[in-house]
Amino acid sequence: MGRSADIKTGHIIRNFDNAKIVPAWYNMDLQEEKQMKKIVVMLLVTFAMLSLVACGDSFEQGMKDAMNDTSLADRETEEESQEPETESTEPEEPAEQEPETAADQESQEEPAAVEYDNLQAVFLALNEKTTPDELEKLISESELFYTAEEYNSSSGKTVSYNIAYTEGAAAQKYAEAGDHLTVDFGGDGKDEFMYAQYVNEKDVSYSALLYDHGTWYDFRDANAEDYGGYYVVDSISGKGGITVKYSNGNETETGYIPCTSGEEAIQKIMERISE
Repeated sequence: MGRSADIKTGHIIRNFDNAKIVPAWYNMDLQEEKQMKKIVVMLLVTFAMLSLVACGDSFEQGMKDAMNDTSLADRETEEESQEPETESTEPEEPAEQEPETAADQESQEEPAAVEYDNLQAVFLALNEKTTPDELEKLISESELFYTAEEYNSSSGKTVSYNIAYTEGAAAQKYAEAGDHLTVDFGGDGKDEFMYAQYVNEKDVSYSALLYDHGTWYDFRDANAEDYGGYYVVDSISGKGGITVKYSNGNETETGYIPCTSGEEAIQKIMERISE
């Protein structure tokens, strides 16, 4: 038996030369082991994929959170920069005031008194109780000229004084041009003050009047009301003043503009002639 023998069994030829006999159960274990390895490998691959997905989601969420945190920080910084500065509640100390100078004190003083000339001063010194003697004393003290003459009027006999800076301007008739003041007295003793008119030669149509009673142009003894007081008389227009009413019911429009004082009347005249 120096050679191997072929054993024929039906159509199957089995060669037993150098043959290894492997039990059947061993082949089955090998197959099961391979199958288990495949399963393990598949599980490992699945686990790895799940881990990667989980890590990817965490990474993405982490990036989003980081971006949100950065945006929030930027917004807070921007809001802080836009917040208005709070004003200090501490009261400010008042600034030190410089001491007033002499010029400042002078500017706070009352305006300088208006200076009136002698003729204007006599007019301002008159009132409803002034007598002829008192008037003549004022004329002498002011070094003015005057004439006095008696007239008959609707109010009876009156004495009229014409006062001026020159003798020619103080004449009763044909008087020369110049500032002048007329004062009339009436009554039984011809010593009752009736009215006075100051005229500036620069505008003789605009004069100052102190009226008490009697007939003086549109003023009459028959006045229905008491019109005593100071006026500026616009003799050219004859308008813009009071309406004089008489006891018989008649009335007339005048250019007698009421003033609160003699000073106001003189001031209006000076303003008029300075225009």
